[in-house]
Amino acid sequence: MPGAGFVMQGMKRIVDHRAVYAQLVVTDDCNLSCGYCTEFIPGTPPVPFDTLTSRIDRLDALGVMVYDLLGGEPLLHPELAAMIRHIKSKRRGANMVILITNGFLLTPRHVAALNEAGLDLMQISVDSIVPTASSHKALKTVLPKLRMLAAEARFHVKVQSVLTPQTAKQYDEFRRLLADLPFDFSFSLLHEPGGHVAIQGEEYVQLLTEHNLFAGMQFYRQHAEEMLLGDDSRPWKCLGGSKFLYVNAAGQVQFCSQNTEFQKPLSEMTVSDLYANHRHKPCEPGCALGCARLVSHALGEPLKTLQTSLSLVTRIRGGKQALRAEADA
Repeated sequence: MPGAGFVMQGMKRIVDHRAVYAQLVVTDDCNLSCGYCTEFIPGTPPVPFDTLTSRIDRLDALGVMVYDLLGGEPLLHPELAAMIRHIKSKRRGANMVILITNGFLLTPRHVAALNEAGLDLMQISVDSIVPTASSHKALKTVLPKLRMLAAEARFHVKVQSVLTPQTAKQYDEFRRLLADLPFDFSFSLLHEPGGHVAIQGEEYVQLLTEHNLFAGMQFYRQHAEEMLLGDDSRPWKCLGGSKFLYVNAAGQVQFCSQNTEFQKPLSEMTVSDLYANHRHKPCEPGCALGCARLVSHALGEPLKTLQTSLSLVTRIRGGKQALRAEADA
């Protein structure tokens, strides 16, 4: 469970040259075949457990404190809980594990195993209220899974959709359907292959303002509002390949899921590589990749983001303590 040790180590990452956040692909396979998705290869075997633990060991040596486990669909990996336990054995548990899933495969057995392993946060990704021709990832489809999580999970849960013309019109319906569940709900910005923002319009900025989307992340929200109005000129430095690492199923480190300009085997990555990648990149203008941007802003503008980081850790820590107390009552 993240606590004071996590915060103290995180502060060190502001001034050193080591990594802080990694997205680790545990399988390219997926139980769904969404028409827009380019980040899965159906039928491929999961990355072997021993290979993944070696990658986790290497990421830990490079300084990583926050791990996103993703795919494909990570729940297809048979050793997922053991993988999380291995991560939590590092740094005396002063790290954070996030699971990004479509939620379709969740069972009470999964939830119990993830509780025991020490998962900190689960992000359920949905694309719409009801299934569409291009995506089965609909909120109404996974509502039974969300209710199960509300009753049984001892980790924080977040529901996330992508801001599109369709979901913008459905925002109030999303909130209504989630009203009785103790979960956060947020949007990421729709992007093109390559990561550039794919939507523009005043109506999206109004939605951000009216509903206080990206609350507590004003440092990013200002950039988002400008991008939605077609202005990509505000400077920022992408820390992909430096503070933020994306590790694909083959074990190659990339700047992010969309950019393959840099690829190097994780086993060969050094702190010198991280330092060399701490530079501006040509893909920065208009980038809508939330995780890479948030890490880059947080480490690049620490005085603006410290309160946000502390609030996130406090909320996750407090939520887990409350859930444990309820379970023990």
